[in-house]
Amino acid sequence: MSKRLLQFLLLGLWLAAPAGSFAATLKPQQVQDLHYGEVLFHFYQEDYFSAITRLMMAQQQEQLEHHRDESELLLGGMQLSYGMLNQAESRFDRLLDKQTDAELRNRVWYYLTKISYQRGHFNKAHEILQEIDKPRDKTMRAELAVLGANINMALGNNTEAAEGLKKTRAPEGLEEYLRINRGIALLRAGNIEEGRKTLDKLGKQGVDTEELRALRDRANLGLGYEMLRAGDAESARKYLNRVRLQGPFEQAALLGAGWADAELGDYEQALTPWLELLKQTEYAAPVQEAHLAVPYAFAKLGDRDRSIYFYEQAISYFDDEQRQLDEAIEAVQSGSLLALLGQADTGTSGGWLHDNPTLEGVPSGRYLVDILSGHNFQESLKDYRDLGYLEQLLNYWQGNINLYYDMVDARRLAYEERSPQIRARLDLNEPAALQARWQNYQDLVRAEHISSDPLKLATGKEKQHWEMLQRTQEKLATLPDEPRYAKMRDKARWLQGVLYWQVQDDYKARLWETEKALAGLEISINNAVHKHAQVTAALDKVRAGFDGYDQRIETLRARILGLQPQIHAARGSTSEHLQRLALEELVVRKQRLASYRSQARYALARSYDQVAQHDEEQP
Repeated sequence: MSKRLLQFLLLGLWLAAPAGSFAATLKPQQVQDLHYGEVLFHFYQEDYFSAITRLMMAQQQEQLEHHRDESELLLGGMQLSYGMLNQAESRFDRLLDKQTDAELRNRVWYYLTKISYQRGHFNKAHEILQEIDKPRDKTMRAELAVLGANINMALGNNTEAAEGLKKTRAPEGLEEYLRINRGIALLRAGNIEEGRKTLDKLGKQGVDTEELRALRDRANLGLGYEMLRAGDAESARKYLNRVRLQGPFEQAALLGAGWADAELGDYEQALTPWLELLKQTEYAAPVQEAHLAVPYAFAKLGDRDRSIYFYEQAISYFDDEQRQLDEAIEAVQSGSLLALLGQADTGTSGGWLHDNPTLEGVPSGRYLVDILSGHNFQESLKDYRDLGYLEQLLNYWQGNINLYYDMVDARRLAYEERSPQIRARLDLNEPAALQARWQNYQDLVRAEHISSDPLKLATGKEKQHWEMLQRTQEKLATLPDEPRYAKMRDKARWLQGVLYWQVQDDYKARLWETEKALAGLEISINNAVHKHAQVTAALDKVRAGFDGYDQRIETLRARILGLQPQIHAARGSTSEHLQRLALEELVVRKQRLASYRSQARYALARSYDQVAQHDEEQP
């Protein structure tokens, strides 16, 4: 796991993966649920704790309608990154039903395979791997091939592992990784010649990145030592000469080159790389071994004086290294190591190496760097830091839980201040009055369908004109029956007729518009009545809700108090495990140094005996 198993091992399976991998296929083409987008935001910010909490909350509130399966896969992956293998496996199993999309099923099987492989259940991992359909994407096929090869090699099926890698065509950027894995599988299977050819091709390949140059150096180094074990020192020297002197495998290559020359009987040539190693003030195993190899070579050359000198230098070097190792062991036992790790507890889930800490003030910190970079230690360190982050969160929540009581009290006070006014307004029952008025108008419209009186739908101005014409005719009727008054009466009747005709002409349209307006008002008025009932019911339930919040807060407080000692105990156990891992590694180093020192003292004593015997033989 490169960073935490997410994107090929930032999320346990994901962050370190190349583009186009199973991890990359996790990205949705389009985010359709807002809350899922928020989860992905935190996820790609590498804030996995926030991503997990928001994802679980969104799932509980059923806010991921369009991303149910994807969210389950994402949550399982993040749980896998936190080492929650049982929970992740259970979640992945739930995704494997007949309705699951084939692509999603393949990803689930892939993760389940990784879980079994990480747990050391290699037979189970091999069985699950067979469930995965062959993907069309070359990168995915390459990843599956490497995973399958690792599983087969773990089972001892080295030939099958090599064959699987041979049949896989790797895309650009992955070919070298498939080749080195295949070469290793062939060597383990006993096919030395084919494995040698495979790694040799990689060892001679021109590359343009530091990562691939290191991979090429590793292939050449592996071949060199394999040839040494096979007794072919000449070929070993050829491969070891290809390893860069400025690369990460420089020291191992120099040591191996010296032993290759020694195997060929050229001890003088062997001294060149070994003496170069002595110039390096490193604590690495090749440098330590070189302190024994140099006087050994001088002894083979018959130069006893130099042999004795370098043996004495070696003993002094081993004594000094042993003293520093004792200081490192004491630093671990005294808690200095954990104090250093505590400085990296920044509240996010990252690794110690990502915070760029220093080992200043820690005795023999150079030994601790090597230990801290180990895979087992880093995995335990991640657990230690995650537990520390959870411990900080629980302490923070415990210290701030009273704020929720303050929030509830504020809402209770607001309720007591505002509820009388709200109740007074509710008692007016304004929506019911509106509904009654609407019903009255509805009845008038129904009556109009029966009476069909156009004047009832006349506008206010039209009614005003109609009444004015009515009064005019009534007044004209009282005047003498003279021609000019008769003409005025005819004019008034004509105007009234025109007005009636206009009103009657628009009658059907006005009746339809009225019915339409009433229908629209009915929805709004019914909503108002419903809201009035809801507010009334809610107002009655608010006080009971306050008591419910009090109970929930107390339940959360009890949960926090229950979790705190568990987290503290788990972190203490993890810290003991970290100390044990560090001590075990330091003790192994100390034992190796003790062995080197014993060999040097024995060889020095033998050299002194030989010198004394030589002096006695002189006349």
